[in-house]
Amino acid sequence: MYPPGSYPPGIYPNSNPNVTVPGMYGQPPNNWWGATGTTITATTNEVVRLCQGPRFQQTWLTGNDNFDGKSPDSVQVLDTDVSLVFACPDFFGSGSPLYIIPSYSHHVWDGPSAPGFDLPGSAFSAFLDTGWSSNAEKTFGVELGVRIGVFSAFDAIDEESIRYQGKALGRVRLTPTTSLRLGVAYLDRVKYKLFPIGGVLCFPTPNTRLDLFFPEPKLSHYCSTFGNTDVWWYLFGYYGGGSWTILNPYNSPDQIDLNNPDGTPDQVDLNNIRVMMGFEFGRSEQIRNGLRLGFIEFGYAFNQELVYRVHTPGTLDLANSFVLRAGCSY
Repeated sequence: MYPPGSYPPGIYPNSNPNVTVPGMYGQPPNNWWGATGTTITATTNEVVRLCQGPRFQQTWLTGNDNFDGKSPDSVQVLDTDVSLVFACPDFFGSGSPLYIIPSYSHHVWDGPSAPGFDLPGSAFSAFLDTGWSSNAEKTFGVELGVRIGVFSAFDAIDEESIRYQGKALGRVRLTPTTSLRLGVAYLDRVKYKLFPIGGVLCFPTPNTRLDLFFPEPKLSHYCSTFGNTDVWWYLFGYYGGGSWTILNPYNSPDQIDLNNPDGTPDQVDLNNIRVMMGFEFGRSEQIRNGLRLGFIEFGYAFNQELVYRVHTPGTLDLANSFVLRAGCSY
């Protein structure tokens, strides 16, 4: 039997955190907005638990494709993401749950060593996500998500550290196995604030899921079953990175930025495009609805850059990097 032509309610993309909860751009296998691995499904005929449990994810970017991370334009990244998922069932009589997801991410950076572009050794993202989606089996529906949080280095917290993000999608069920979704996402980064999102989700066969969704396309296919757990492999791409406030970067007094001489907090984007391959697993009846218990994936990050809001020069192109990521839920 084909699964419903839509995924669970979505909120956010791969950046901060990413593993197993409803996603921003649709079914982001690449982040934990894609699966809870519990009793949540896209239908309304199952019980939804209030507390869905914790999620954990670890991500490593090697800094460059030589695995040494020592070039002046390389940045090694180690992200640790944790989250706790709550679901309010039958939100305002809609028949669909409202997700409330407090989350924390710790980011450790090594590099770059290019003069004037030093990043702090670490930063954090502490935020609250909320997401709701109408019944995926109806002909017409919507998917909504809002995120508010503090994104900053530990010594650079100010009012600019508070960022608001969101997404709104309209959904049309074209056939029992195909849905069209169109909308907008607000990322509140330095380089990109608002841009269109959308695409087509279809199930060509019961064992194949194709999500032609910008900016997170994904192709996944069934591998095998062990007990009551299915394993799927997948290919996908997405827009990675994030944005934080940091102290104005300079290496010595003679390198002070004339546009920001007092060293007050600046905002910096770490942007990249990632192409990944991975394996995900979950209970048989749930993973076919886009829900998973865990995953492991590897891939490549390119078009990497640092983009500063105030600091001059405002952009540094970074070396390409390998990416390894794994996550689980309980």
